[in-house]
Amino acid sequence: MEFDSIFYDICLGLGSNIGRLEDNLLKAIDLVKKEMTDIAVMVASNVYSSSPVGNVNQPDFLNCVILFRLLRKTGKTQGFIGTGRIFAERLLLILKNIEKNMGRKNETERYMPRDIDIDILFIYDNFLRNFVNLELPELKLPHPEVFNRKFVLYPMLDLSISFKKPFDEESIKKALITLKNLDIGVSQKIFCYGKFDKKFTKILR
Repeated sequence: MEFDSIFYDICLGLGSNIGRLEDNLLKAIDLVKKEMTDIAVMVASNVYSSSPVGNVNQPDFLNCVILFRLLRKTGKTQGFIGTGRIFAERLLLILKNIEKNMGRKNETERYMPRDIDIDILFIYDNFLRNFVNLELPELKLPHPEVFNRKFVLYPMLDLSISFKKPFDEESIKKALITLKNLDIGVSQKIFCYGKFDKKFTKILR
């Protein structure tokens, strides 16, 4: 199948600390792929184990980052594609539905345990050659906390060869040095849990 236009590069951060954590991440990735049928390529970082931030009285998390490219197929009218804002809002709705279907409940407090958490880290518009910028109550893009979260930065670093500034390798490394020098999140422990097994390769095919 020929492709005529590249629209968006989307970067998502995933986390889980309830149930079968690795399976939760894999299921979420599979559901994203099923919901967005025009994904041409998807890559994933290593999986990282991280101690919780904010509410420390809960289990450790497994975290990863995925990057995928959304294309439009020749001759197909793809109503999902719209302006950056429309696209981002529809994507957020899809991700919230995935979280709900995987058992995540409406939370009255922040930093609670969850089966799955999916954050949109950034959306890059290849037509405009710029990042989608949003400042809405329910969605801010790029994600304002990216450079304050080790559990986001370390997996992003795995994929940074595919990122444009300000999310390139040099910028991410500088952010990690800054966090260390400022002792921000110094209590958080994070280490590389490993790579997804063959199940993940199967999902991407």
